[in-house]
Amino acid sequence: MRIWVDIINPSHALFFNVVLREMTGERFQVTIRERAETVQLTKLLGIEGRVIGADHRNGVKKSLGMVSRTLALWTAVDDFDCALSFENGMSVWVSKVKGGRSILLCDNDLKFFQKKSMLQYMETGVKDLADRIIIPQACRGAFESNMNGQGLYAYDGYKEDVYIADYTPDPHFMDSLPFDRYVVIRPEALASFYVLENRTLVPDLVRMFRENGINVVYLPRDKGDADYAAGLDAYVPDRALNGLDLCYHSDAVLTGSGTMAREAACMGKTSVSFFPGDGLLSVDREMIDGGRMFHSREPGAILEHVLSNMKENGGVDLSRSRKVKADVIRLIREACTD
Repeated sequence: MRIWVDIINPSHALFFNVVLREMTGERFQVTIRERAETVQLTKLLGIEGRVIGADHRNGVKKSLGMVSRTLALWTAVDDFDCALSFENGMSVWVSKVKGGRSILLCDNDLKFFQKKSMLQYMETGVKDLADRIIIPQACRGAFESNMNGQGLYAYDGYKEDVYIADYTPDPHFMDSLPFDRYVVIRPEALASFYVLENRTLVPDLVRMFRENGINVVYLPRDKGDADYAAGLDAYVPDRALNGLDLCYHSDAVLTGSGTMAREAACMGKTSVSFFPGDGLLSVDREMIDGGRMFHSREPGAILEHVLSNMKENGGVDLSRSRKVKADVIRLIREACTD
């Protein structure tokens, strides 16, 4: 098969790296959107692809960027039998125009329950045109209620399981950091349409952890995020680092979004989400209810939780993640050929 893969976020690079490796014998073409560490990470993973378009923080520029990138993909992508993407209406639209099958992976059901912008409403409508949608079982109810439900495939687990399944710690990773112990902090995705707040906890969190003698690796998400920790004693890597190694070697992972918190939780690490707003993704809620992730918007409560749950690295059991990976690869194969 001729398969087009469009990678638009850093975690998607990790996810589709597994797909590219597992689905041998297929002919792939890859496109990449410039956002945060996405381009650097694809190069680090050895993924060969064409960089088309970029994401933006400003709402107007973000909307125009999505439209212009969709048009650019339409002309740049060669004919394909099947398109694979994650939370990506651009890929679905191009698939419909070019006559290829569209396979969309999703795990964000929060958009269904929020007051939507017109662009978000349109994006959801485009996603609903996908031929197949593959989702975690945790959010199946929301997708069945809010989308056509005809082409839904569900699996037990999380997208993070797929690329954690074969993870092997880099024994030399700590050589790239200036200290032996640390916590990871990644900011909220305040530029995303589904995030309704505009206040970050990063300065308070960095300050409180440093006051308690705990080193902080701070990972800006978008341009401008570095300002949140400006003047504070946090270490900001000057190049993309392997996020799984960062999780594995850390004492805790704190993120204002969800991906790194779920990665840490899947590894059995201390995991904290400070996602803004009352609503949470179903996958995050499932982890929180199961005691695998902690959620709060109170910096003091977050610090107390981390201090009481810091533990030495004891290795990770990836047997559950390996089963999830096998299930998801099977579903992708079926979706491409059904």
